[in-house]
Amino acid sequence: MEKLKRKLSRFAHGKKDEHVRRDSKSASALMSVCAALVPTRSILRSCEHYNAPVFQNFQLVWLDTNIDGSNNYINSDIISILRNIANNVNTFIDVIECTDFIKDIEEENIILIISGKAIQSTLPIIHKMSQITSIYIFCENKLEHELWIHQWPKIKGIHMDIAFLCEALDHATQECDRNNISMSFIETNENTSTWNFDDLDRSFVYIHIIKEIILNIDFKERDIKEFISYYRKQIIGNTTELKNIEKFGQEYHDYGPIWWYTSECLFSSMLNRILRLMEVERIIKMSFFIRNLHQNINQLHTNHHESSSFIVYHSQGVSQTTFDQLMKTQNGFISFNDFLFVTKKRHSAMNYIHQMISNSNLINILFVMTIDPSTTSTPFANIRDVCCYPKEEEILLSIQSTFRIDQIKQIDNHSNRLWEVELTLCDQNDIQFSTLIKTITEKTASYGKGWCRLSELLLQQNQIIKAQNVCESALIQTQDEKEKAALYYQLGSIKFHQNEYLEANSFYKSSLEIRQRILSPDSMDIAACYSGMGLACEKTNEYSKALSSYEKAYEIYEKILPENTPCLIKHLDDIARVYSQMEQFSKSLLYYQKALETGQKILPSNSSDLAAAYKNIGSMFEKMNQHEKAISFFIQALAIYEKAHPRNQSDIAESYHNIGSVYDKSRQYSIALTYYEEALKIRQEILPINHPNLAATYSNMASIYFHRANFLDALRYYEKAHEIYRKILPANHPDLAASYMCHGSVYEQIGRYRKALLYYQQAREIYQNVQPTDSFALATVYNSISSIYAKLGEYSLASRFSDCASDIEQKSSIGGRSSDHSAKTT
Repeated sequence: MEKLKRKLSRFAHGKKDEHVRRDSKSASALMSVCAALVPTRSILRSCEHYNAPVFQNFQLVWLDTNIDGSNNYINSDIISILRNIANNVNTFIDVIECTDFIKDIEEENIILIISGKAIQSTLPIIHKMSQITSIYIFCENKLEHELWIHQWPKIKGIHMDIAFLCEALDHATQECDRNNISMSFIETNENTSTWNFDDLDRSFVYIHIIKEIILNIDFKERDIKEFISYYRKQIIGNTTELKNIEKFGQEYHDYGPIWWYTSECLFSSMLNRILRLMEVERIIKMSFFIRNLHQNINQLHTNHHESSSFIVYHSQGVSQTTFDQLMKTQNGFISFNDFLFVTKKRHSAMNYIHQMISNSNLINILFVMTIDPSTTSTPFANIRDVCCYPKEEEILLSIQSTFRIDQIKQIDNHSNRLWEVELTLCDQNDIQFSTLIKTITEKTASYGKGWCRLSELLLQQNQIIKAQNVCESALIQTQDEKEKAALYYQLGSIKFHQNEYLEANSFYKSSLEIRQRILSPDSMDIAACYSGMGLACEKTNEYSKALSSYEKAYEIYEKILPENTPCLIKHLDDIARVYSQMEQFSKSLLYYQKALETGQKILPSNSSDLAAAYKNIGSMFEKMNQHEKAISFFIQALAIYEKAHPRNQSDIAESYHNIGSVYDKSRQYSIALTYYEEALKIRQEILPINHPNLAATYSNMASIYFHRANFLDALRYYEKAHEIYRKILPANHPDLAASYMCHGSVYEQIGRYRKALLYYQQAREIYQNVQPTDSFALATVYNSISSIYAKLGEYSLASRFSDCASDIEQKSSIGGRSSDHSAKTT
């Protein structure tokens, strides 16, 4: 900052007026020196945006309120200087344009500079905007504004000299970064010996895993070069920062990471933001630096000879929401998700609080931290002798330093915005903290290694875009073939999750190609690729390809896994399911039976997986019209669900429905109706009123009433089903057409032919739009319409629709014979 001040001073005053700073003469001097640099009025009449990517916690906005466009202070040289403080500087001369711009800002704080003749009248419009944290007035006459600014707490200063303004802005950006250090909170109680992973603060889990991943990567020189190339694109037009990154590229190894972290480069500000917002692409780009900075701190920590406990201080402003969470977490844990500067001098931390206490939006906290060097697992270091600008004795703690919250108390009884929080840095002997870390490690161990582990965690928590960004950024970064294969596989899983099955299959294939080159043919990873490809092909109805992939996967699993491995059941189910979809029910049955045999050997007799195996076999027997066997297996599934899993009412209801369906097909309508009623009773209790399973039960019960000639009850239940379908299905869905057909059948049976015709025609409209012209469903509709016209005595129309049905049936018959012949000859 000292270098910047000297530069600004030369810029503002040239060779004379060096002693003049604060009076109106200073402003006049500044204006005369800058006059040649000020653009013409026509240029200034539009706002100017530097559309550089935002990588800091703040943006600078300069609003000049001169109505006629005269006496403007904004010019390219000043903008260039300001970009040394903030990479994003946006200038406006129109208040509405300015406020519209600020309204769209979501993640950054706005530091506003305002100048011109209409400052006082503009403030009521902009001061209330929550995005604005600080306002600075730049003017020619300071006394003119000092009488009224006290009513606007966000105004932090009035400046007539650009050098002093920039110094104030630099302090404001530092304050913004400090107040934006993100925190995670983990609540505990006396009985907390185990942790529920799903209840943990996500940011804590993410940063912990990121830290573990980064500290286990062996970075190369090309990682530094790739970051430099990326960073240059973020700072286009920022001449000072371009020089800084040039120096970084040439001299990175000549200085320590702590030196660079505390230098004039904007790295620390960038790192603060990306960790707060979990910007994974940038985190991966900067991961080499995060690791080197941690190692630098750890190395200095190893040489630390102080053995007794000591106290350090950190002050920060927090939002009301964060403060409420802090109060709620007393005796629990707080983690700072960044590298953290602390001081041994209480008065230094308190000075910072007093400087920012005027910001009424924040609650100011003095953290009093006790550190025991003999037990702590978090590296820290005194950086006085290794930082870029030596300061008072300052300590830097490594990323994600975690503390126990001991006591929270109010410092000033007259203000509820000034608090002291006593913390103790967690150590290796804290059992709760140790089990917390162990829980995270165990829960995410199966998610893979490296960046795939983070991506899978994000995917499990439905953070799909971030999960994808992790993989895509890591793919650019890595040269390791094994890691590439893992990332391609993970991208396949992400695309499958997004229902983009063709892309999923493509990524699985890319992973398979690499793994086939570098791994044994019997590798589990190769089997996983085949399994993924099978899933993707099954979703796109490419059943032959799906079957081939599933069989290759199972062949590997069967060869390398013990016979009693539960996952073998899943892979047998995959093959059986595809055979069923191909209507090869006997082959499907063989694999489902094999899955049951395996399950009977290794699963408990009350296992829900065993019940599912019985259910699957029952479904095959049902499709093969072996009704007694189907009922037998469905009843065995029901027995397990009712005995061992009585709370799983959904599976019990499905079992009742399945048994009712088989009795229905066996034309044992009374028994079928009894089971349907049991299923309906449960489903009405546990399902939303518009659930499709409810509609299916209503429809099946209506069908039974129809077959028993109880047409009024049939119509009543068909209407219940249709009401659900109408709400949840698209207007052209085939199931909605089938529902219209059912209604038409009932009305036809009770002699209301015109009403029946209306429903048949609605079904016809849907089928004509969504079914092939030779569809059997369409032929059924034509026959039904023909029947109605015949009953109405309109025989020519009846004949026409009958002919349409016959044409479709004839085409289908010829196509069927051709297909049969083709099947026999292949």
